[in-house]
Amino acid sequence: MKELLKEFRDSYLELLLSFVWKQWFSLGVAGYSCNDDNWYIDPEALLIFSLHIGRYEARLFDEILNWLSTNGHLINIQRLKTILKKERFLGSRVIPVVAEILAEKTKGKKWKYFIESFPVQNTCENLFLQKNGQPIEMFGEPEPIFQKYGFSRGKIQFRTHTQPVRIIKNTGLLFKLRGLFGINARSEIFLYLLVNESGHPSLIAREIYYAQKTVQDILVEMTNSDITHIMSVGREKHYHLKKDEWLNILTYGNKNILWVNWPRFFNALENIWIKLDEKKFHTLDSLTQSSELRILMKSAKKQIESSGFGGTLSNESLYLGTEYIEVFISDIKNLLRKNEKAH
Repeated sequence: MKELLKEFRDSYLELLLSFVWKQWFSLGVAGYSCNDDNWYIDPEALLIFSLHIGRYEARLFDEILNWLSTNGHLINIQRLKTILKKERFLGSRVIPVVAEILAEKTKGKKWKYFIESFPVQNTCENLFLQKNGQPIEMFGEPEPIFQKYGFSRGKIQFRTHTQPVRIIKNTGLLFKLRGLFGINARSEIFLYLLVNESGHPSLIAREIYYAQKTVQDILVEMTNSDITHIMSVGREKHYHLKKDEWLNILTYGNKNILWVNWPRFFNALENIWIKLDEKKFHTLDSLTQSSELRILMKSAKKQIESSGFGGTLSNESLYLGTEYIEVFISDIKNLLRKNEKAH
């Protein structure tokens, strides 16, 4: 069983990298296959998650930087801040590097102000990692911005082969809405109502990572357009769209699109990776490993199932002794392979 989990640690990393590659390709990154997924891409959540996982594949990491150098204006910084505050991600350590690079390249004040909340680091570690977790030594002249925030890597070579975001696909729906309504809460609110039957302000605010008052005020404004409507459910006011016409226009008739809380889903995937990548975990006996996986999945299972992506996972409490290890591996493989099948 112990060897099984060591092998799964490696295959899980490959599944995560494949999952992330495909999403970035849909946003215009070169060099991967594309699929017609039935969910939209959340660029802020994807960015934070990718900045750590991308350390295991330098080409992916640099393609993301290349994409940002062209499309960084499409990132919602206020929402990025809120996600970083509410969900813990390893990639948050690399965010100030990205912000400073974009501040330099785009001369954008929004990135410059964002940098100020992050401290300069006195220590330094190699940015890129081998698949086994060992650092990859830096070659050539170091990149000073990375050094400033505690990472060592060679110079970045920006290229111009990034393609436009594919807004005609379901994956690009949020970008289409940002083009219509701007890079603000209105786009996420409209997307939530477009994909879900209805929602009350506090629920929508939690799902889209904005302040409840911001969401409430915008929903009230939207009702004046005769696009959004209110219905009472107990003491709550629920807002909804007459969405069939909008779905036809915005998704080219493909109405089968899922709502996914990507920050919550990616946070669960990362917590699973942290456990599988923990050296101490692989020194434990199989019974203790199984016990730790059960504890992990009590919270991760809730995150995955409530995210809207994963469906239902196995109940960890039903499996005795070490038998849960194989169930856990099967669940996670099936979860991520859904990315390959759900088209």
